[in-house]
Amino acid sequence: MSCFHRYTRSLTVAYIFLLTGCAVGPDYALPHIDLPSLWREAPPKEPETNIESDRAAWWNDFDDPTMTSLIERALANNENLAIAAARIVEVRGLRESAFGSLFPQIGAGVEADRGDPGTVTTNSILSIYQGAFDASWEIDLFGGNRRKVEAEDATTGAVEAAYRDASLSLAAEVAREYIMLRQFQAQMEVTRQTADIQNHLYDITQDHYKGGLVSALDVAQSEALYKTTASRIPDFERQVTASSYRLSILLGENPGGLADIAANIGPIPSSESLPVLDAPADIMRRRPDVAEAERDLAAATALQGVAISELYPKISLSALLGTQHGTLPVFKYAATHQIWDLGANVTMPILNFGSIEGQINAADARQVQALHHYKQTVLQALADVETDLSNLSKEAQKDDALREAGKSADHAVNIARDRYRNGLSDFTSVLQAEQQSFTVQLDLISSQSTVSQDVIALHKALGDNPVLKTTE
Repeated sequence: MSCFHRYTRSLTVAYIFLLTGCAVGPDYALPHIDLPSLWREAPPKEPETNIESDRAAWWNDFDDPTMTSLIERALANNENLAIAAARIVEVRGLRESAFGSLFPQIGAGVEADRGDPGTVTTNSILSIYQGAFDASWEIDLFGGNRRKVEAEDATTGAVEAAYRDASLSLAAEVAREYIMLRQFQAQMEVTRQTADIQNHLYDITQDHYKGGLVSALDVAQSEALYKTTASRIPDFERQVTASSYRLSILLGENPGGLADIAANIGPIPSSESLPVLDAPADIMRRRPDVAEAERDLAAATALQGVAISELYPKISLSALLGTQHGTLPVFKYAATHQIWDLGANVTMPILNFGSIEGQINAADARQVQALHHYKQTVLQALADVETDLSNLSKEAQKDDALREAGKSADHAVNIARDRYRNGLSDFTSVLQAEQQSFTVQLDLISSQSTVSQDVIALHKALGDNPVLKTTE
């Protein structure tokens, strides 16, 4: 049996031992966290249709093709999301590199040398040609390299979860910003309509003043009411423009590319269905930020083993097998030989003045930090869901109250105008009724927008991830 074959058999035996050998350091186990069985905040009343939301593309529930298109464009082109996708490719490469360290590294080389070494060859030309295969392997006897692979596996999972979290946040942010744009447009349109009505009322008041029917005070108050309302229109126009610019950046496009959306007024999107409210434990498993924190904890636990493995011996094997041909013309000498080499190397720390212990302590501390970060992330996730449930419920109640207030305010305006026309009251009552109606209309639009935003926030809190582009 040749030396190379014996070496191969030794590698095989050693590798089998590696697979069944121990790995120093703690084995990872998911920490137990007591989770509530039910949510404290009661979910908002289910709509009559009781349509279940699509967790993958929940924005379709809003039945707004423009919003759907914007979210899909953002998921395809957003720069920050592209960075997160590239990060996945990076950590997968690092994981492949770490996994490769578990196996023998085999290379090949060819060498040619020709020259006159001087006295050794009596000033004659010496030619040497050599080709060989070489192999080296650090036996992972105590599992340091396996722990590195374990850590890279966990890190890859954490980065993939971070990408899902970034995708979910991006979709929610685009939807929220689009709804804000529609809110500003609706408030701008109501302000314009109200200003037109008040301007018409101002003209009538001037005519009445010329006919001696009203006082100059009524004219001044009417003019102030109209111009005050008209002065708010530029503010809403500014907000619409700024919102369209923010949307463009989220979409990875130049600011101003959504001018057509900003110029054309559309309704505020609303959802006829509510997000599906699963048990807290199920939602914690689905939340990408919780998954990221859990994988970070697993990586930190594996790196404890990597640090501890530095206390133990390292065994390396090496081998070389090849052919060498040499010629010495002056002596008319030429020969070809098989060359081989087998080697083993054992190293272990003796005196390092606490360097390794310091690295172990640091790894332990990082694991403790990761553990507390994971627990804190879970607590924050629970609070997010409870808060968003409460916000949606309370805002829905506010929206209902504002709708009733709007009806009452409109009725009050009609009464005030009739009484003023019939000389039963002064213009102050009209002024107050008009201002109250206008304020209620703006508040109702804002509440409608907030309800939709709260639905989006709840989808995000529940970890309802969008459809992701491939990162393979």
